[in-house]
Amino acid sequence: MDGKAIPGVFNTDREKLLESFGRLAALDVEIACFGHTDPFTRDAGKKLRAAA
Repeated sequence: MDGKAIPGVFNTDREKLLESFGRLAALDVEIACFGHTDPFTRDAGKKLRAAA
């Protein structure tokens, strides 16, 4: 199942969160796995860039 990427809502350092999210969005990847949701099994880089 592929969902939508969003920056986490429970982070205490929003600036650092967005910086990290931007680095993830710069990756050219097909698959991305996360600790608290289903993995992206296709077009992961594209989904991360759209969310950033």
